Amino acid sequence: MDLARLRLAARPTSSGLRTVCLGTVAIAALLLGCGATPTPEQEVRAVLAALEAAAEGGQAGDFAELVSASYADPYGHDREKLRTFVAFHVMQSGRGREVIVRVRDVQFPEPERAAVTLAVGLSGAGSRLSAEVYAVDMDLAREDDAWRISWAQWRAAPATDLL
Repeated sequence: MDLARLRLAARPTSSGLRTVCLGTVAIAALLLGCGATPTPEQEVRAVLAALEAAAEGGQAGDFAELVSASYADPYGHDREKLRTFVAFHVMQSGRGREVIVRVRDVQFPEPERAAVTLAVGLSGAGSRLSAEVYAVDMDLAREDDAWRISWAQWRAAPATDLL
């Protein structure tokens, strides 16, 4: 990545998610050295970091931008239903929410598909001192040079999964 592109990537935008994504890509580029292209795993991990930031920041719309238009899951969600589901949980948790994402595994069964296993911890603020932990399996598909979530399922998990 040359310096002109790096400056463009670092330029502020109106979307907090775009800033997080571009900042993550810029840092990855600096760590890899100028001219080096990030690996597919680094790109997927950058998307996961952007998802975490969007969830913690209460940005359900930014979260939805990282979801494929063809998203489907075992719970009957499409992209819009998933956005609504996330927005509901964001509103329910209130300000001061914490989101912790631990990437357990990233595999590439096909060059344009990533299978990811995560442990996700969520906690709200205020009088809600409890936390929820989920084991999440998801697929990401490369669409127009960007990775997007195409499928996901989750289940309750013990807190030790975050360790």
